[in-house]
Amino acid sequence: MFECLILSDSIGVGTAQAINARRALYCDVMAVERASAEQILAWRKPTKNYGTTIIAIGSNDAPGRTLERGLTEIRRRISTRRVIWLLPYSRPAAYAVTSVALLFGDESLDLGRFPSRDQVHPLRYSDVANALLK
Repeated sequence: MFECLILSDSIGVGTAQAINARRALYCDVMAVERASAEQILAWRKPTKNYGTTIIAIGSNDAPGRTLERGLTEIRRRISTRRVIWLLPYSRPAAYAVTSVALLFGDESLDLGRFPSRDQVHPLRYSDVANALLK
């Protein structure tokens, strides 16, 4: 059975709703609004071995070395075959996330390609779900 995890802040909440509403794929969700990398590090480590993990972290963090260290540790804790990082709209935060994705040979999807009113959240999470499920 294919196992999927969405590990995230509010962006993951919306993305999970859009993906899980399709019923073509169901993802476990570990996501809360306004979560920072530091808060997510304190969460219990997922016990399943996931086929795919979608990670959207960094929108609520100051970009820099502290964020990169937190993201690296989060990534080390995930047992998965494939990771897709959702890059934040903030370019400095997106660069930090990209550096971690490259370190692990992971994929990324840039949220900057989707319309947004607040430059934090996508206008339509269904667009993000469509891109992820292609």
